[in-house]
Amino acid sequence: MKKWLFCGLLIIFISGCASGKYQIPKQEYQARVQVLGVLPFLIDYNSSLTYPQKDLLFDMLARSISGKHELLVKQLKKKKGYFDVRALSVSPELTALSLLSAGSPHDESGWPQGYAFDAATISEIAKQNVVDAVLLVVFSGEQIEETRRSRTKLETLTTRYNDIRATAAVIDRNGQVLWQLAGKESFQALVLQYADFDEAYFNKTDLVRVKNISLSGIERVLDEDPDKDGVSTLPEMYKNLFSEIVSGISPSLLDYL
Repeated sequence: MKKWLFCGLLIIFISGCASGKYQIPKQEYQARVQVLGVLPFLIDYNSSLTYPQKDLLFDMLARSISGKHELLVKQLKKKKGYFDVRALSVSPELTALSLLSAGSPHDESGWPQGYAFDAATISEIAKQNVVDAVLLVVFSGEQIEETRRSRTKLETLTTRYNDIRATAAVIDRNGQVLWQLAGKESFQALVLQYADFDEAYFNKTDLVRVKNISLSGIERVLDEDPDKDGVSTLPEMYKNLFSEIVSGISPSLLDYL
């Protein structure tokens, strides 16, 4: 009895760890995608974002994400879920212009539903690099209606907040989306605004203002901090994003049950 209970809890735990959604059966995905190519991370510069220094923000983000896809490749390789995982070398700017031109639909609350990627460009990239499918990660500025709480958890404010969100997708050489991280599962990469509950409290008012986080504050989130041995460590944001993607498209114990 205890053994079956343990197995049940293990299945629930493992199921809860997976991120994103497969658009085909997982076993079929694993059979079709033996060689995975990972593109440099892309930025949707045309995304709907209201931030006073939007261009500087995107420039800062572009510098930060440069080369990070190679670290994601290393983590995917450690899982040994593919015959090979390759970091692809393309121009992020030109690739974004070609792949993201159709934009991304949003629901009523502003959640990004995933991009309509240009199939011809995906096919060309996949064939040139001899891969079965391509993993794309796109950072975009979004205005999403959410309810956020104060630090005391006693006050809430529901409104539209500006964030940098990351969506991801695995697309085969025919342009079919096989797996996707989007919608409410899209990754909150950078929080750009906060509700100033403290200001409202000390001013004895119910009016809570939404304020922008400064560029210097965002830069600190993106900075690599050295550990106790002086070695640079990956910022927490990337650690969490990589964990979401790796858990989503790597094999688990459940695949063989």
